[in-house]
Amino acid sequence: MLAGWFGNRRETMFDMSQDFDPRPDAGKWQISSPGILGSSTLRGSLAMINEAGIDRIRSKSLAMTTYLIALLEEFLTSAPYDFHVGTPREDDRRGGHVAVERENGAAGICAALLKRGVIPDFRPPNVIRICPSPLYGTFEEVWLTVQHLRNIIDSGEHKNHK
Repeated sequence: MLAGWFGNRRETMFDMSQDFDPRPDAGKWQISSPGILGSSTLRGSLAMINEAGIDRIRSKSLAMTTYLIALLEEFLTSAPYDFHVGTPREDDRRGGHVAVERENGAAGICAALLKRGVIPDFRPPNVIRICPSPLYGTFEEVWLTVQHLRNIIDSGEHKNHK
């Protein structure tokens, strides 16, 4: 267990003891305040987010995920691709990623995407999560990701990954 003052029992948190007195629940895994140097990078990113505006960021995110879903459904749901979109189509039910499901070989497809420079998130047993970034990502990158998926299946590249 990593001892940090946030994980200490509330009753003894400020006793300034050298001994860690862990909380009796999952809270004992809390470590501490964020580090100053690590947090310093937030200033620039928060300025960028403020400049872009959360409404514009969300709007672009929805447009990018809608585009990704449309491309997947148009080009990759039939054999031999057999992908399925597991993400809700309704904007108010969808976050910033698209769950791309495939009965077989999803882990290998995920590994092949990584090898090609696309960074997905794999959720066993069969979900590849793709999250186009609205702050710096492009619609062309969304299109290229779908082309990568198509090429991975066409070439059998996903079968080379465990």
